[in-house]
Amino acid sequence: MKKMRKLSLLLVAMLVMTMLGGCGSFDASGYIKALLDNSYKNDSTAFVEQKVGTEEQAKELYEQGIQTEVDSLLAGVSVSEELQGEFKTVLQDVYKSVKYTVGEATKQDDNSYVVEVKYQKMKVFASAMDKFQAGQQAYTDELSELVQNGGEYPAEDEINEKVYTILKDSIKEAAQNVEYEDETSTTVRVELNDKVYSPNQEDVEALEYALFDLEEASDLGQ
Repeated sequence: MKKMRKLSLLLVAMLVMTMLGGCGSFDASGYIKALLDNSYKNDSTAFVEQKVGTEEQAKELYEQGIQTEVDSLLAGVSVSEELQGEFKTVLQDVYKSVKYTVGEATKQDDNSYVVEVKYQKMKVFASAMDKFQAGQQAYTDELSELVQNGGEYPAEDEINEKVYTILKDSIKEAAQNVEYEDETSTTVRVELNDKVYSPNQEDVEALEYALFDLEEASDLGQ
């Protein structure tokens, strides 16, 4: 991904602030559930119960992650604050619809853990890209006809607003008609380094690609 790949920041941004000391009991499964629930579903219940942080910290991290997504998607493009807010709402709706179940954690000889995550891949971005490309082509044809008939070509800001409204609507429509693949599973390692537990970042990124069809939407937002 080029525009949407920063979805991983919803999790990775949390790793710096949610590392837990390696001494005493540690619920690796609960920890992964806390990160996922707060990152995608805006549910801080496990985040607070696992003492990863406070409800206020959970909310701040969630908002930060969503805003990072919006900023990434709209990087270098001037659109209205209203449209930015609509993008935020649409992305929140997409992420909260993700399907996963955090399973048991298996402790390893080095005191790390392997946590099973069952999931159904959410097929949303490929459909959104198809809708966006069709809408963008229709708008391009409309502008061509306008100019051919002696009309004035719109200003860049107006074009950006229109094109990114098409993108927002495409993601929204795809999310309303989302499909899921059959359930499968993956694992996330929770490693112990210098008496600090943290999820393996490669596993976190792999999980995000497992949860969403990101590989099908490499040009979304371009």
